[in-house]
Amino acid sequence: MALIKNSKPKALILLGNGFDIAHGYQTSYSDFYKNSRKLQALAENGNTLCQYILEDVQGELWKDLECGLYSYSKMLTQKDKEGNLMSAKKFKSEFLSLKEALFYYLDNEQKNRSVNNNPGRQVELLYNEWGRLDYKIVSFNYTFTVANYTVPPDSYKGDLDFDFNKLIYQHGSIKSIDGIGNNSINSIVLGIDDTQEVEDAHSFLYKSHQNPYDLHSLIKQMDNSDVFIVYGCSMGPSDDFYFRNLFNDRKDKLLIIYGYGEGKLEELKDIVHKYTGGLSKFQTINSLSFIDCSNRNALDDTKDALSKWNRVK
Repeated sequence: MALIKNSKPKALILLGNGFDIAHGYQTSYSDFYKNSRKLQALAENGNTLCQYILEDVQGELWKDLECGLYSYSKMLTQKDKEGNLMSAKKFKSEFLSLKEALFYYLDNEQKNRSVNNNPGRQVELLYNEWGRLDYKIVSFNYTFTVANYTVPPDSYKGDLDFDFNKLIYQHGSIKSIDGIGNNSINSIVLGIDDTQEVEDAHSFLYKSHQNPYDLHSLIKQMDNSDVFIVYGCSMGPSDDFYFRNLFNDRKDKLLIIYGYGEGKLEELKDIVHKYTGGLSKFQTINSLSFIDCSNRNALDDTKDALSKWNRVK
């Protein structure tokens, strides 16, 4: 693919919860269920959804919580029969309480935790490489960590020095857009993808029924980008819509996917294999790099991936 000399390729950087974890925050699913006093109090006081989440849903990733919501819905339909409005009303009320517990847990985690002395150093180094691109960030997180990456580190002037033209909060944000004060819990999206079908009375679970960023605009951004960087995303079934579109009908594109450790990389390869219908087929028409971000070579691997794809520039 020939590029105009000295132009920067257009890129989308997609960031998931692994991005916050890399900065020292305890924001995994298991952290939430172990450390959220509000979640535990809800379960102790009879919230059956929270009891189910704490007792029966296992895993480290946000996809595990979201898949837990789906499995709870299916279980409830089987137990109470489809169309049981009293059961659905109780479920929705308990779901909103769970969502509120999540909202306040993540807000307090970011406000009160003293993270590493040098948080996200590896990410910062990678970001310097991403700066070779004309990028837009799509965050699947609710926290404000990502906003620090909308301006170059050498020109960063403080906590409110953000370029929100570069940032899409796909699932909403805890904080208001200026970083001062909080939004309401209705400003964040928690739930399942439309491909995870539930009964009509449980449709409040669908992310598309909540308040995500304009999906048409996101797909347009994807279609106008040449480089895609995925960091800290599990790419699970609850986000099927986004990632199926990411890998659909791409040609002459560069995709860099980061995973923490070899085990995670293998899991991501399996997921991408399913989305693309085969890694080999996809790699014949695109450049695809899986990079272990736990490895010191991650920076060099990133430089190599960008340079090889852009070598004709």
